[in-house]
Amino acid sequence: MSFALRFILKEMRSSEVITLIIALIISVGTVTSISLFVDRLQLSFEQESANLLAADRVVRSDEPFPENWQQHAQTLGLEHAQRTSFATMIFANDKLQLSQISAVTEAYPLRGEFLVDDQLFAQGGPAKQGPAEGEIWLSSRLASLLDVKIGQSVEVGDKVLQIARYLVIDPGSSTSAFAVSPRAVMNAADLAATHVIIPGSRVRYSLLLAGERNTLGQYESWIKPQLKDGQRWQTPKQKGQSIGQTINKAESFLLLSGTLAVVLSGVAMALASARFVKRHLMQVAVLKTLGATPRILSKLFSLQLFMLFLIGAGGGLISGWFIQAGIASLLSSLMTTALPEPSIGKLWLGIATGFISLLAFCLPLIIRLIQISPLSVLQPSARIEKNALAIYAIGFVGLYGLMCLYTQGFILPTIMTLAIAGVGLVVSVLGWVMFKLGRLATSGATSGWQIGLASLYRRLTPNLFQLLVFTLIIMLGLILVGIKTSLVSDWQAQLPEDAPNHYLFNVQANQVEGINSISQQLDLTSSSWFPMVRGRITQVNEDLVEDLYPEGTPEPELFEREMNLTWANEVGDGNQVVAGDFHAEGISLEQKTAEEAGITLGDKLTISIGGIHYTLPVTSIRSVDWSSMRPNFYVIVPKQTLADYPANFVSSFFVKADQAQDFYHAMSRYPTVSILNVGDLLKQIQNIIAQLSQAIQLVLLCILAAGALVLVASIGSTLEERREEGALLRVLGAKASLVRQALIVEFGFLGLFSGLIAALGAEASLYAVQTFVFKSAASWHPLLWGLGPVIGVVLITSIGVFASRTVLKVPPMHLLREF
Repeated sequence: MSFALRFILKEMRSSEVITLIIALIISVGTVTSISLFVDRLQLSFEQESANLLAADRVVRSDEPFPENWQQHAQTLGLEHAQRTSFATMIFANDKLQLSQISAVTEAYPLRGEFLVDDQLFAQGGPAKQGPAEGEIWLSSRLASLLDVKIGQSVEVGDKVLQIARYLVIDPGSSTSAFAVSPRAVMNAADLAATHVIIPGSRVRYSLLLAGERNTLGQYESWIKPQLKDGQRWQTPKQKGQSIGQTINKAESFLLLSGTLAVVLSGVAMALASARFVKRHLMQVAVLKTLGATPRILSKLFSLQLFMLFLIGAGGGLISGWFIQAGIASLLSSLMTTALPEPSIGKLWLGIATGFISLLAFCLPLIIRLIQISPLSVLQPSARIEKNALAIYAIGFVGLYGLMCLYTQGFILPTIMTLAIAGVGLVVSVLGWVMFKLGRLATSGATSGWQIGLASLYRRLTPNLFQLLVFTLIIMLGLILVGIKTSLVSDWQAQLPEDAPNHYLFNVQANQVEGINSISQQLDLTSSSWFPMVRGRITQVNEDLVEDLYPEGTPEPELFEREMNLTWANEVGDGNQVVAGDFHAEGISLEQKTAEEAGITLGDKLTISIGGIHYTLPVTSIRSVDWSSMRPNFYVIVPKQTLADYPANFVSSFFVKADQAQDFYHAMSRYPTVSILNVGDLLKQIQNIIAQLSQAIQLVLLCILAAGALVLVASIGSTLEERREEGALLRVLGAKASLVRQALIVEFGFLGLFSGLIAALGAEASLYAVQTFVFKSAASWHPLLWGLGPVIGVVLITSIGVFASRTVLKVPPMHLLREF
């Protein structure tokens, strides 16, 4: 044991062990910093979404909650509040108006805050609590329609309430599908006295919860088995289709960035492990000659690996913690909300990265090293690279396992693994061909560029491995550049600054012209008008829907309720025909809805409108961009089918903040028109995209910095051989300028090849990511094809020549003595 400790302590001072420790610190630190920062961003996105939800979690129900639901939340230490939402008439000054009212308890909202004001149509200021007993807050539009002001009273059922403030935003109902009527908020203590809720009333009850994630998880496990029809558990990700998709897409971006960090860490460990083992060849030979058995050597190296793991993992965790703190600090001024504190539980990923990296990349090489006989090691021709393919295959499997562990899935790891395997194949074939041609073209080399090209083939295996490493690192950088410049930009373009933020419903045909006039006067951006008639699909071909889906059987959304039907002469913005003919006389269905219901072109659907049935074939299938925020429909039918029915019209408008007051004042002439303001939801989505864009820039810098270190380590792995060759050339009379030229040519061609192959690999990876991860149309990235070769030539040549500077500066005899 004493010998083992002395051996280990001595080894800890050697350059190759220090190199491996640094690689381990880079691996653990990179993954730790990225995972901690990504976790903080994800929590931040969730918190911002919770502000719109007014809670961390919500239980919604069409019936009053059992008392023990709230009692159990209190037992677990969760904050809780209740909101009761319903539509009713409000009376004032001999006027009445249908309104959407929320009756809230004292603790509401648990997340976010009200915005209220004393002036009509103003921007509003924050309010942490709702109205007191006997008070009510009216939206500016509702107050205008009723012609009332602060201090006056309104009647809600049998209860008279005093107007205390003008409501600007109610965080829990700002995106509710039921909130198209003018809104008001009252205290839940006054609800019973109104007597407006009677059996058969359409009421939405909400139990709002806030607290620690683990505690919320316990409550979720307890309550979900008790939920019935009309009751559901809601999280911030489920707060509307748009916000949920936005958060999921943001997390996918960040997971991809973290996955690239894992790949980079694996490359760093593979390089360091190979150099570590190569430096121990002579040492193992001497120990075996002195009687050391494989068992003794196994113990020695196991203890050494354990100490390396403790030092490297500990250093990586500390550095990773400070790196993520630095990134968060740099980004804090750009964030709309403060980032939550990092979770200690996320440190396990960095520890697992270090442990698996050592097992996958270092242990197989050490086992191979221990098994080599002293004679074969002492022979100059001996190479540890024997069976290298099988050894690195083990590391490759370990790397895939790390990516699966990090992403908790298989799509991203599979894409990255296939990309790496494809790049490895291209590098092997193309590299061998190019290096061979270079060797044939430089027979009898005397100039610097000839010597440089000849060196590519002379060190074939090391150069092919270096080419693979260079290519992978450049490819990772190009993928992140592609994400930043293309994917995020495309995503931002789908939700521009002038995206519609107001919907107008219940508009009659004779009101369209007047509202268009208001739009023109205020210079508003608007979409087309779409007529809406309610109808229900009752039959598919010869089968009744009720026979296809008996009571108790889950129905596709197309059949479970009445749908808004419309007609259109042309395919609207955000719609694309993927099958069939839109202009044929028949039904056009949204693609995902058709797939869910199992409906294809040619199927005949029977639609019931006002008790009259129409049977029409499905003549086209459309893909719909729901994130466009324009009116879109699942079902479009021929105009003549709906011509005899009175239709309500719908459209969307973009109203700037300084236009809101004039817009609402003008719309007060149309009290029956319902307005849905989704501006808060749009701001939420745009904030997430902006924060993600800024975060990716910092993540990109972090990963590229680590990549530069790996490049240096890669060049250092073959530096000795280059120094030997340079020394011999100088002893034979070659000038330093000739050696420098040879180095520039060798590294320049390596950089050019790696840049071109990296661009190919990045393009293929981005295609797969766009198609299978982000579910969007793939696009071409010409920027990558220009950046790849330029970065490869400039970066690798600069680092390579700088790392090899001793060949040029040190006298030849000094170099020879070292060897």
